[in-house]
Amino acid sequence: MGQDRSKRARIPIALAAAVVALFGTAAHANCPQNRLNGLTATLSGSPVVGSYDPFAGADAVVDMSVALTNPANQVCDAAISFARAPTAAVMSNGAATLSYALEPAGGGGSLITTGYVQSSTPGAANRVNVTVPAEGSASAAFRLRIPASQVVAAGSYQDIQIQLILVGIGNNGPESSRSGPSFVPQATVIQKCILPSPSLPSVNLSSAIANGRPNEGVSQSVSFSNVQCTAPTKLRLTGAALQPTIATPARPGFDNFINFRAAGTFGAASSVLTTATTANSVDSVQKNAASGATTNGQIAVDINLVNGQPIIAGAYSGTLTVSIDPSF
Repeated sequence: MGQDRSKRARIPIALAAAVVALFGTAAHANCPQNRLNGLTATLSGSPVVGSYDPFAGADAVVDMSVALTNPANQVCDAAISFARAPTAAVMSNGAATLSYALEPAGGGGSLITTGYVQSSTPGAANRVNVTVPAEGSASAAFRLRIPASQVVAAGSYQDIQIQLILVGIGNNGPESSRSGPSFVPQATVIQKCILPSPSLPSVNLSSAIANGRPNEGVSQSVSFSNVQCTAPTKLRLTGAALQPTIATPARPGFDNFINFRAAGTFGAASSVLTTATTANSVDSVQKNAASGATTNGQIAVDINLVNGQPIIAGAYSGTLTVSIDPSF
């Protein structure tokens, strides 16, 4: 028999498996009312500014957060916001008001809205979102900020119209809402006055010396503008007789000092200091105002020398101190 010279061809067959990638949009982990109601909410930090100084030059800021604990076995997309109508945030003390803001931690837009409206309010700009894991916890951070430079009456302020709300977030936005922890912003405005520089840094009454004696009819006026106080204050004048700049011994029939008179007014407050007859410090009987804050107040002081014996020749100087403070 002859040999079978036929050849068997092996044809490799490659099978390509097609990989199909499916893409889609991520869905929110809806937090319906029944699951939102199951969340435990705890407020950390207190919405209280214990000492607000309008002249501090910086806003008063308090950081806070709300911790949410989710007992359910499903993730919950939630948010915190604040309901207030009207949305203008003010704390009140009688008729006086103090503006404040509630913002995301680090700053941003207001978290205050007029309330919850399904699928609409609060919008993304007016809430702090937080994803709470199943059977877990998460927190949302925010802050209370009181802008600087609000010169209002000293005292305690609060806002009882604001409400912290928890919001359930779904594919269509806000889907549910319930009240959060009790929330009453409060602040205490301190009693303080600001006295700007006088209109004249010094006064020269050399022209009031005539024939070696003081002329009481010559005076100089000094004023203070834009005086600000959060509470009424008395006006205090402090000073002593002018003394020679170079030590000068007393001589019979002559004075080695010069007495002066200063009369100041600040609203209803009036104080008169006469170094020859009164103590070195005199307070007004009345305060500048009956109550409340003072903005853009004016203080006027008139100064004149007081006649006495002939004055020993030389240069004389002294200091008049004008003071205001609600503690007087």
